[in-house]
Amino acid sequence: MAKESGAFKLLAGLLIGAAAGAAAGLLLAPQSGEETRKQLKKEADKLKKDLDKYSNDFSEKAKKAKKDLEDRLAEVKSKLQSTAQDVKGQAKKAKDEFEENVGV
Repeated sequence: MAKESGAFKLLAGLLIGAAAGAAAGLLLAPQSGEETRKQLKKEADKLKKDLDKYSNDFSEKAKKAKKDLEDRLAEVKSKLQSTAQDVKGQAKKAKDEFEENVGV
């Protein structure tokens, strides 16, 4: 995509901010290795949960956009078919009038 959506930028910012905060917290907090691993797991689980939430939101928006596009395409197709029928009818009428006037 040439343009990134605002939601994508928000998600990227949240993930980068969360990762930076977690790294700073781990580096600055004096604790044992076991406690650090628990905290890392907790942060990773939280990030995974946030990522799942945002990816589901994006998926739903994409599905809605696809449905809207399909609906619009069906409407355009219907209008084109109707217009084609009208043009065919007008062409036949013009042909019949021409043949009647020319005597063919």
